[in-house]
Amino acid sequence: MHRLLTGTLVSVLLSLPVQAADQITDEQIQQVINATDAAAMNRDTAAIGEYLSESFRRMIEFRHKKWMAKVKLRKDQYMELLDEGWAKTGEYDYQREDTEIHIAPDGLSGQSSSTVTENIVQDGETMTSKFREYATYKLENGRPVITQVSGHILLGDTTPKLQEQ
Repeated sequence: MHRLLTGTLVSVLLSLPVQAADQITDEQIQQVINATDAAAMNRDTAAIGEYLSESFRRMIEFRHKKWMAKVKLRKDQYMELLDEGWAKTGEYDYQREDTEIHIAPDGLSGQSSSTVTENIVQDGETMTSKFREYATYKLENGRPVITQVSGHILLGDTTPKLQEQ
């Protein structure tokens, strides 16, 4: 009986470092945020894509006429949207504030929330968009990646509204 308990205890202790290596950390999430923010400032879609999971989803909510619409984009669709948008944009500025990072109790995933402000000049018109962003993260092949981004536009957004038709 004593050997069984000792053997079980040794097995558990030896498995702990392996489990810890599979857990995501605050520092890893912050590194992903820093890298993707730098890539956004450089309009580098490929660099952003390096930090998106293969199963990545981007939820975008926007006002259409008097309704709120929600669109879900896959990784390839989101990256194409970024490329198209940046190709039409003159000046571009991107700032992130009020970032909070939380790790799930099991350590296998995490979430960040932050306020993102984008200033864009398009066709000579300056637009400011403020967005409360929520992102989820996990380790994929040992690398921290973003699995989903969602959020909502905050008051004060000066993006031109579509006229009702």
